[in-house]
Amino acid sequence: MLMMKSYNFPSTYEATNQEFSHVADCLLNGIKLKLGNNDYIIGNLALREGYSPHKNINTGPGEEEYKLLAQAGLLLATSENEGTINLTVGFPFSTYMLYRDQVDEVLGGKHVITFDKGTFGDCQFETKEIVIANVDVMPEIAGCITALREGALHVQGNFFMVSLGFGTCEAAVSMSSGMLNRSTVSMNGINYAVKLFEHELMKKYYMELKTEHQLDILFQKGQITINRVRHDVTDLRKKVLRMYYNDVISPRLRKSFIDDDFSKCNQMYLAGGGAYYPELVECFREEFGDTLTISVYPEPEKCASHGYCLNSKLKARTGANSFETMDPDDFLKNVSQLAVGLDVGNANTCVCLSDYND
Repeated sequence: MLMMKSYNFPSTYEATNQEFSHVADCLLNGIKLKLGNNDYIIGNLALREGYSPHKNINTGPGEEEYKLLAQAGLLLATSENEGTINLTVGFPFSTYMLYRDQVDEVLGGKHVITFDKGTFGDCQFETKEIVIANVDVMPEIAGCITALREGALHVQGNFFMVSLGFGTCEAAVSMSSGMLNRSTVSMNGINYAVKLFEHELMKKYYMELKTEHQLDILFQKGQITINRVRHDVTDLRKKVLRMYYNDVISPRLRKSFIDDDFSKCNQMYLAGGGAYYPELVECFREEFGDTLTISVYPEPEKCASHGYCLNSKLKARTGANSFETMDPDDFLKNVSQLAVGLDVGNANTCVCLSDYND
């Protein structure tokens, strides 16, 4: 049976000259890397110990942030497992063609990653060599569809897929024969609503020059603390999410999905971090609930990375065209190889790796 293990951390980082000792309980919460001549704290450690942790939107594979987050993900993937890696990564449909040829140059081959174990142990900086045997690239929406069709849910037939990411929201029609390219659409992600949220808050409160990620955290919590007083802002969050849906998502879906699509599909699946907001899911149910069954993928922020991992396992099987046609004995042929899916997202970075149990 195919088992997958996932790691998830905020896509935040900050350069630092500080030394940290025993400030975290494990690598996931204590990632500190050296890139070039600089040291960086990443993810949960950046949020706890950083002064102004930041992130970029839809970063490219050649950029510093992407390299840092990718190295952190690869380090986590090999923290308890050894072997060469078959890797799949993804990009929004709108930038997939632009970046796909750069990925192998950035991620392929041998990586020597220098990281600080002193954040969660007794050692200081040490190096780890990681070898990427193969790199595959796919659109994020295709990764989500792969997770649904080839993963634990084994979804059959035709359906609508919507990925509600922080930087980009994507949607497509998935037919049994493949994804309908004509139906695929990319649009502004949840950060559109977070910016509306910020503008409304600034009318009432001084926000102390908070970074985009800090505002996203406040948005998720639905609560802010100003001058030691907590304020519930869930009603404001509901308001801006509905504005985002009505002004961005709904008009684009109406242009991309035609009546013929609805005659062939009766399911819509939602994934991505935005699927955690019940207010946003309710907007989909109000518009499409009379025609479609609306379902949210379990742990929706990990959907794309699950699909990437499954794709890596499939690509590692020489000559195998689909999971249904694989010889079960093939599962154990390359025990020294790891199938890894890496989703360098705008809000969170998710890394997924496969294991097999009899």
